[in-house]
Amino acid sequence: MLVATDSPFSLSSANSQPCYSGGPATLICKAVIDETHDSKTFVFEDSQSRSFDFKPGQYVTFNFQIAGKAHVRAYSISSTPTRPHNIQVTVKRVPGGLVSNYLNDEIRPGAEVEIADISGSFNWIDIPCEKPLLLSGGSGVTPVMSMLQYITDVTLPKDVVFLHFARSPKDIIFRDQLEFLGKRFRSVTVHLVVDSADDPSFTGETGQISAELMQRLVPDHAERSIFMCGPEGFMKAARAVADELPFAAVHEESFGEKITIEEASGTGGEVFFSLSGKNGHCAQGETLLEAALNVGVWIDSACRQGVCGNCKVVLTQGQVEMQDMGGLQPGEAEAGYVLACCSWPKGAVALDA
Repeated sequence: MLVATDSPFSLSSANSQPCYSGGPATLICKAVIDETHDSKTFVFEDSQSRSFDFKPGQYVTFNFQIAGKAHVRAYSISSTPTRPHNIQVTVKRVPGGLVSNYLNDEIRPGAEVEIADISGSFNWIDIPCEKPLLLSGGSGVTPVMSMLQYITDVTLPKDVVFLHFARSPKDIIFRDQLEFLGKRFRSVTVHLVVDSADDPSFTGETGQISAELMQRLVPDHAERSIFMCGPEGFMKAARAVADELPFAAVHEESFGEKITIEEASGTGGEVFFSLSGKNGHCAQGETLLEAALNVGVWIDSACRQGVCGNCKVVLTQGQVEMQDMGGLQPGEAEAGYVLACCSWPKGAVALDA
């Protein structure tokens, strides 16, 4: 008898290809799909023809080279590991956003991009439940879409509610797929909510996230575990609802637009990388991470907002201005660690990197 479980999809029994096991890799863009008027899905394959084994909800850390400078960004995977031959990320254009506009305007099939790793604790495998509420706003739909596709592909016996908020029907990323999955699977209920609707074919709700709306659309909320992701304004409102109403558990994405670092500049200066034997100049307003990448020194990073702690390095000389948002553990600052993604040198500095 076959029993459906929450265990990760195993490539070993599904295919004989070697599998990407983490770390830096070169990916090749195979397709670009228009999702909405301002968002696209990019389909990537590994340059070494390896398959991908990841957890639904995790993200990829990219290292893009734009105009001769390195720019690190983390994007949630919007595809599912049950389709292991590629990974897909869906990127919404952000006004003034350097990388999001670069991707939407410049990346075409055949383009090569570099990644540092695939990671993330916000995923279905590590925190499964019987009655998930997949809650998203705007482009925050990507990690929970990966979870939904995984659950339906594996046909896990879960009672799923998918609740997504967007500005208008034309802004709903994956609208066709979500409506299809809601019709195809009896165990999946999809609610699409927009601020305003001028599309006669749209049969969803209008309004914004609130406790009243949540009680009406998800009356069994006390039995459900929330998996939520979205821009900061949406997340703030979603947390307020979670504080007001009972839920079994609340899980949220831990990088992206949740935390905005205030403007900081330092004074700039020379940066010496003692372990690599390299040095470079950090202009005013540039972080230590940017200075490192610009001279070819790789420092692991993910959130770029002082949260995850991946980019911590030891400062052996000099001073920096740092905005730690929780990335350093107790005692690490006293031991000389700084977060490269949110540290600006105040004159010449040296790092163990």
